[in-house]
Amino acid sequence: MSRNCAVRAALISVTLVIGVEQRSSLATEIKRSAATDASIEYPFTPDDEALLDEIQYGCFKFLWDQVGSPVPLVKDRLTDDVVSSLAGVGFQLSSLPIGIQRGWITQSEGEQRAEQILQALVQRQDNKKFGIYLHYVDLNHGGLHSSRGAQVQASTVDHALLQAGAMTAGVYFGGEVESLANQMVRQANWKTYEVPLNEGARRSKDDAVEKFISFGWRAEREYEGLAGPGDFRPWSWYKASDEELLVTFLAVGSPTAEHRVEPEMYYRLHRTIKQHRQMSPHVVSWGGQAFTYFFAHCWIDYRGYGADDPQTFGVDQPPVDWFENSRRALLTHRQRCIESAEDFRSFGPNRWGMSPCADINSKGDISYIVQSVRPCMEDRDNFFGGTVAPYAAGSSIMFTPEESIAALRDFRHLKDDAGNLIVWRDTEEGGYGLLDSYNLDRTDRKGTPDYLSIDHGPMLLAIENARTGLIWKLFMQHPSTRAAIERLKFRPLD
Repeated sequence: MSRNCAVRAALISVTLVIGVEQRSSLATEIKRSAATDASIEYPFTPDDEALLDEIQYGCFKFLWDQVGSPVPLVKDRLTDDVVSSLAGVGFQLSSLPIGIQRGWITQSEGEQRAEQILQALVQRQDNKKFGIYLHYVDLNHGGLHSSRGAQVQASTVDHALLQAGAMTAGVYFGGEVESLANQMVRQANWKTYEVPLNEGARRSKDDAVEKFISFGWRAEREYEGLAGPGDFRPWSWYKASDEELLVTFLAVGSPTAEHRVEPEMYYRLHRTIKQHRQMSPHVVSWGGQAFTYFFAHCWIDYRGYGADDPQTFGVDQPPVDWFENSRRALLTHRQRCIESAEDFRSFGPNRWGMSPCADINSKGDISYIVQSVRPCMEDRDNFFGGTVAPYAAGSSIMFTPEESIAALRDFRHLKDDAGNLIVWRDTEEGGYGLLDSYNLDRTDRKGTPDYLSIDHGPMLLAIENARTGLIWKLFMQHPSTRAAIERLKFRPLD
């Protein structure tokens, strides 16, 4: 995520990576490489396809089975019977076409579930503010949940993931599902969520204050829910990584003129380019976690577009091919894991991937961790003792098919000294495939017995995109997607 006015100075930079001061003349444009083109055409073998079938089915089964009642919203995580994360519901809605196409459910079963979910969410008023939905809702009815706490917040990124899933389902099913999805899209008032960039994130006090989309709106008195007073969070989506790209892309594509933001905002997202040793330079995210390079790509098909052109919108930032950028970032991420294998037993060439996940803490309880991996804007490493999240490598398969397949195969068959599978739990025995994380340096419970909708969801979508491009094809057909592409003036590859 970068600095738009002063970016030229940042591109010829001194980058501190793993304690080594490295001076690099970084390219001012990130262009498509032959290696990336080859990765797009990567041929999966029959054995690969069988492995991917197993893993996808486990992901789908979790999203299908672990739901509330009477409204079938997917659980935030297996170990929580209270709330549903609406980000997870976005992945759940996108999973339905996959389940139908692969024969796991019928067309009517999938359509009925999509209608039930969208009717419950769209028709309620206590789960959205200015058309932007809550992060968490009650698992069983989709409204404000009883254990409110600090979770009473309308969240722009969780809404973006929900809306992307609704758009995908709407295109696939048509009819009432499409009508409800489009109502959600029309009502999302992105413009209202614009806030000035907070002082700590500004490039210079002399620069004009930019506006970006706020993280969300939080209730002042939580017992009143979203009906009482509150405020927009002062933090905004201003860095150019996958959460910001998806949020801003959808905001640009709004069919409601007074709700949309100008396309310049997308190009003003701060692009900070760094590199690790001799790896290729790329635009980095704040913390370098793997998901910050694949979340938006679960829906937006950047494969057919070349480097974008901020200059067309009067923004002084480097052009970036975002598909190329994610491949470079994730190969670098894998390399960091390989280099750390001497410190952590969980890492290796086929064991890699750090992204927010469930983990077992020092008390033996299941907790949640968010790692940091350089190169990143935060400029620090925090590997949390070497815990690996298999969905990170699995969801990277859109960009790193060969490396991801090798990792998934390793995770699938990884065993302890007694010959017990560490990461895999078979669906026929009540499991849902790959566990959310593992750590081989723990003396026991090396696999973390939990599943998260926002982890299994992207892995399911990403694998399907790598195999058939199904979710890309559906999402890219939506009128709001086509409008965003036109307004942003994306250029097809030569």
